[in-house]
Amino acid sequence: MKTNSKIAVVAGLGAIAGGVAGYYLNSDKGREQREKANEAIKAQAAKATSLAGDIANKTKSMASDLTAKAQEAISSTSHKVGQAKEAVSDGADYMKNKSDKMGSYGNTGVSR
Repeated sequence: MKTNSKIAVVAGLGAIAGGVAGYYLNSDKGREQREKANEAIKAQAAKATSLAGDIANKTKSMASDLTAKAQEAISSTSHKVGQAKEAVSDGADYMKNKSDKMGSYGNTGVSR
């Protein structure tokens, strides 16, 4: 069979199938099936929309929780850094006072 003949046969079969499908979908049963399919599509779309909303809300909640935890960690770290700074400053003051006292012993002529 030549290529042109094959194309003509396929096109003819496609036209027949399209005609049968069109006839069926335009019949009472076809209209009923289209309505059922339309309702099922709308129901699935509503479920998908609801699911997307739930995911968005959970994502917002998780982001809010993470933000609060990060702020808490920053605050705690800042407080600890402040405490460490005070401890270092107190230690430096203590060492300076010790050094000053040690230096004053040397100035008074007291031998060690």
